Amino acid sequence: MDVNATALWPTSVSLQLPSKARSEESKIMDAIQIFFYSVVFLLGSLGNGTVIWITVRQVLRTVNCVWFFHLALADFLFSVSRIVPLLKNAFYEGWPFGSFLCQANSFIKYLNMFCSVFLLAAISLDRAVSVSYPVWFKNHRGPRMAWLAAAGAWFVATAASLPFYLYRRVVAEKGSTKCSLALGDQVSVKWALYLLRLVCGFLAPFAIIVVCYGIITVKLRKRQTTFRSNKPFKVILAIVVTFFLCWAPYHIFLILKLVGVKGQGMSIGLPLTSSLAYLNSCANPILYFFLGLDFRRKLSRFNLAGAFRRTLLEESGYSFRRPSRYQKEAASSVAEPVQSTVVDRVL
Repeated sequence: MDVNATALWPTSVSLQLPSKARSEESKIMDAIQIFFYSVVFLLGSLGNGTVIWITVRQVLRTVNCVWFFHLALADFLFSVSRIVPLLKNAFYEGWPFGSFLCQANSFIKYLNMFCSVFLLAAISLDRAVSVSYPVWFKNHRGPRMAWLAAAGAWFVATAASLPFYLYRRVVAEKGSTKCSLALGDQVSVKWALYLLRLVCGFLAPFAIIVVCYGIITVKLRKRQTTFRSNKPFKVILAIVVTFFLCWAPYHIFLILKLVGVKGQGMSIGLPLTSSLAYLNSCANPILYFFLGLDFRRKLSRFNLAGAFRRTLLEESGYSFRRPSRYQKEAASSVAEPVQSTVVDRVL
């Protein structure tokens, strides 16, 4: 949520002018937000753009390619759109970009939040099934199912984001303008929007992720004698902890704002936690494509694009382009008491 604790200038004033009314605290907060927006715009656009390029070149032929493509697309749209608040904080005090960009910026922000967490929950379910039922996983899991699940995530995320588009307005306040939710005295609508963000944008997806990776952890511990390292456990822990650390502070401050908490702590904490949540768009490629890699070995032999490609295209030890091969592998996995490659590579 964009929060500007400073006095806002009219939209006719384009560039920021020196003002004694602007406190040192406001200047520091603006500088911090500009830094975070710049990081998200540059790293998020580059990292997620690279993922999109690689997955599209592979014609999205595997389930993981489908997941990574949609997750990267949501993060890429969000990262690119951060140029709008970046320019606003760097050069303007009031909102200068008009009503459409005000609504579109808010819509894309929440679309990314909802779609990303829905896709992360879907990926968690997919990986929990792959570990729990490896034979069924090989025989029934396919890109078409992933496309349907991803399309469902986009549809629900769009529906959940529409209210934030419809209620967002450029409002005049004390001779200045700002882009904010124009709810007036509609307390019930205000509560509904906050609960929508909290429940659908955090609590429900996070609960699904925790349950799924709890199942994975139990399964891996039962088979830990078949693994050469505990790297899968580290990946699981990093995914859950990073997701929680990025989003929990943001939603906590939203709850505090909803119940009427005010003061300097809120004016500082809400923009900071919002920026922290934005960083999740940059963290996703690191978590899902780099954390499990042996950098010293792979990056010494391959360039960065090669490391990306090898990770993105790894698909649980088999390819969906050869159905007859899956049937042979599935048949052989039934004869083996422990099939460690499925669990090893799915994470």
